[in-house]
Amino acid sequence: MAEEKIVRINRWKISTLILIIILAVVIFIGLQFGFGTESSITSQEASDRAMAFINKNLVDPNTTASFVSANEVSKLYNITISYLNKTASVYVTKDGSYIFLSQPLDIKGVLPPPVTPQETIGNFLIDNSTEICQENGKPIIYFFGSENCPHCKWEHPIFVNVTNEFKDEISYHENIDTETDINIFSRYSPNGYIPTIVIGCKYFRVGSGESLGEAQESKVLTALICKLTANKPLSVCYTVEDLINQIP
Repeated sequence: MAEEKIVRINRWKISTLILIIILAVVIFIGLQFGFGTESSITSQEASDRAMAFINKNLVDPNTTASFVSANEVSKLYNITISYLNKTASVYVTKDGSYIFLSQPLDIKGVLPPPVTPQETIGNFLIDNSTEICQENGKPIIYFFGSENCPHCKWEHPIFVNVTNEFKDEISYHENIDTETDINIFSRYSPNGYIPTIVIGCKYFRVGSGESLGEAQESKVLTALICKLTANKPLSVCYTVEDLINQIP
């Protein structure tokens, strides 16, 4: 299965440790030159800024850190927070321009253990953890790729030809060098590989179907879409009935 890597950045996936190192260096240099000595904010304002920054950028999106206390330490405010029943120290400069943590936040155990998806035809995987994604009552079919990706160039025309057979039955989202549906892309291709195909948030595959060949890849895509459209249109779906019956 052919695939390529595309670099994507998700806010909450940036290494907390790297962020700490960078900010620690910044604040060390700043202390040497005396930042935080002008236009000081109150400890309450510093706490509000710290909590907003942490909950937006550093914790898992399904969780929230909470404020515990604040006190002054030299040219800094020391903000104590609580996260996952543990406490951590956050430091904010008196002018509110810089913030850093004394240790990385431990988010282990926040997310449920990953479930190994069931495999189906054409090396596609089945996502049973969510509802079929729809738009105007039609399953959404996503294609993610890039003009600079040779495997995408192989897959894309086949994919377009197949989806054109379902114009009245599906909602097609094409993402070529765009981040319009980045939340879907990040869910089904967390490592940023392309091409990525997501069919109704039910069936997905990272990589092209080059190993199958054009004819078989076309049949596989058709069968998977037919599975979500209740075999409509019949003129299209009856030609791949044998493959449809192989899909759980």
